[in-house]
Amino acid sequence: MSSYAVKRPLGRRLWIASACFLLWAPTAGTAAGTSLHRSLVQVLTTANPPDVRVPWRRTGPKSWTGSGVIIAGARILTAAHVVADQVMVEVRRAGNGRRYTATVEHVCHPCDLALLSVADGEFFKGSKALPIGHLPELQQPVEVHGFPEGGSGLAITSGIVSRIDVDYYGHTSYTRLLLVQVDAAVNSGNSGGPAVSDGKLVGIAISALEDAENIGYIVPAPIVRHFLNDVKDGRFDGFPDLGFWAQSLESPALRSKLGLKPDQGGLLVTAVTEEGSGHGVMQPGDVLLAINGIAIDADGSVEIADGVRVDGTFLEQRPQVGETLNLTLLRNGKVLERTVVMRTSEYLVPPGAFDRDLPYRIYAGLVFQPLTARYLFSSKGRQNWLRVYYLNPVMGGTTTRVPNRGIPGRREVVILTGVLTDELTRGYEDIKNTVILSIDGTVVRDLAHLSDLLDSGEGEFVTILTELGQEIVLERKAAEAAHAEILRRYQIPRDRADDLLLSAE
Repeated sequence: MSSYAVKRPLGRRLWIASACFLLWAPTAGTAAGTSLHRSLVQVLTTANPPDVRVPWRRTGPKSWTGSGVIIAGARILTAAHVVADQVMVEVRRAGNGRRYTATVEHVCHPCDLALLSVADGEFFKGSKALPIGHLPELQQPVEVHGFPEGGSGLAITSGIVSRIDVDYYGHTSYTRLLLVQVDAAVNSGNSGGPAVSDGKLVGIAISALEDAENIGYIVPAPIVRHFLNDVKDGRFDGFPDLGFWAQSLESPALRSKLGLKPDQGGLLVTAVTEEGSGHGVMQPGDVLLAINGIAIDADGSVEIADGVRVDGTFLEQRPQVGETLNLTLLRNGKVLERTVVMRTSEYLVPPGAFDRDLPYRIYAGLVFQPLTARYLFSSKGRQNWLRVYYLNPVMGGTTTRVPNRGIPGRREVVILTGVLTDELTRGYEDIKNTVILSIDGTVVRDLAHLSDLLDSGEGEFVTILTELGQEIVLERKAAEAAHAEILRRYQIPRDRADDLLLSAE
């Protein structure tokens, strides 16, 4: 499996320092007059991100720039993090100072891609759609085109493809997809710009390796094609997976016990999620030998090109949701051929919300939110135990589907993210950033369920139990009496997000 390395998206100050992670060294001949300049776009975003620490408010307007490229159908392809939480997006062509208002048509935060449209047809006059190529080869020369931060001029840098793997994307720090590493010098402001080889788009620049020089990452053409094909019906469905846990079979003794031949690889299936595509087809104890006829090695890798081996999860993500995969399984010494219809799995700890208000519930000064990767990675180390408990299986394993920790029916991890100081909450201030297990003895399934339990509870006390065994006890009548005054004092307009307001009606 790929080791986890810290990657940070380029081109927005919310995610990356203004200093370049990679040195910018334009190649000779850098100019807007390049043969590709008619395809290139600067993206100017004004955003108002939510404050994950104070979920009822926004952080305030922020502006940043990124890059994009015109593709077939009079559309602009860019990186999702360039337009995340946007309130207005403008674009301008390379060599043209006029700005045009753009609309975000589709966005995929897990694969860090977005499609923009421009209503004013004048914008596309004289433009040239850049054709989309295929997965580049190792050592293949590439050029990265983009607009450096702090200016409107086009920069072109060159390098080679140095690595192809399945790895984590920097935008959500959560999703593992096919990823290409290049040693072309890129810098802040390049996000969303095309990586080009032989006149075709082979990827979209998205991130750089932190504390390293000349290591950048692009979303490769196969992932770009998957995204574009997905949204053809006007809806983004996402990347499917089989929904199983597995163990590598590099141990000779384990391979012998399972009856594998010396030339056979495969993965030992250890569990299958009920929501996963493989449920009812795969069983614990099966050996997954091949997917669509492509053999899986004993370390879980597959060969996708000459000399290129990547994690086998790549094969699960190739089809669109609703399409099928053919599986070759070894079960009790017999080889079986099975077909599965692919669908996405639900996440107990999802990447997190973008482009909308954050869900929350406040009760007598206690602030509750769902646990998301976006929340965890915004904490700057203040919730390391939460990361270990809920994300380490993700970082070191084969899946982003975290099990429900033995709590039947739990669909969401709810955490106490803050305690507003009041006489009522005295002594509970240090319990924040803690997972909630139950309210008045009832196990919490999700944030909406927690809200219902607080609204409908009876009895003299409200008893909130955390997963660490801590108890928060409030006198119910005192809590209800103080609730409105606490909201007024902290200037909080309402005690819950809009979606919980609707569910309460």
